Amino acid sequence: MKKVLQSIALLMLVINATLVLAQTSSDSVLISGRVTDFNGLPIDSCTVMWQNEQFEPIAQALTDINGFYSVRISKGKYNSVTAIYWPSYAQNAMTNGLPESEHRLEFWAWNFIADRDTTLDIRYHRMEAYGMYAFYIPGATPTFQIYVRPMSLTRTYEWMVKQQSDTNNTKSVKLSPSINEIGIQVEIDGEEVAVLYKQEIEEYVSVDKTFNAYLFTVNKPKNQTNRPYWVIKVELTDLQNGDCGEGLYYLEKPDYIR
Repeated sequence: MKKVLQSIALLMLVINATLVLAQTSSDSVLISGRVTDFNGLPIDSCTVMWQNEQFEPIAQALTDINGFYSVRISKGKYNSVTAIYWPSYAQNAMTNGLPESEHRLEFWAWNFIADRDTTLDIRYHRMEAYGMYAFYIPGATPTFQIYVRPMSLTRTYEWMVKQQSDTNNTKSVKLSPSINEIGIQVEIDGEEVAVLYKQEIEEYVSVDKTFNAYLFTVNKPKNQTNRPYWVIKVELTDLQNGDCGEGLYYLEKPDYIR
């Protein structure tokens, strides 16, 4: 496995070097940062990918032994950014015999806007902030609404075991804690904002299945930046089992010019 990862890292260096030569500062930006767990420990050989709406990778980088990565990507808007260390990813970890306590999910950033050189530091653990979306209601209270449908790995494994023994499966599947069992911290452009209201809702998956999700109402930040978009970060913690994770959403301001 180590030799395979080293070969992948070498290939990525060659690809990135080729892209740097092919692109200029007028049509590309440099994205760099560090990937760690929630204790600040670096994640070596973690893949960071920029994807289109079909979740196909457009650009990617691989972290070094200290968790650092750097990649030049084309300017524009990307559907998502994913960070994942494949050997510990849940499905792979089951196959290679990794202890359950070391199984992980992945990090997600949504609607990523690459309009300038950016530092993107990433943390992830056992909860993914999937399907995150943020918006505001014109003419209403000056707040942001944040939708997210997380997945706790511990609760997902518990549900999988229950699936095998329970033939009368319920339509509503809870892969994340109830609203009173979730810890929430929201930052907008690096400023922590108050969570004013939170509610648990059901997301339609199929005619016979729904997943639980959340809708948060938060304050707008007091400080303004010169960026034409807000960077919204949501950190979630399952207060029952300790699973945690974070996600980002890039929300264009009204005067954003494409």
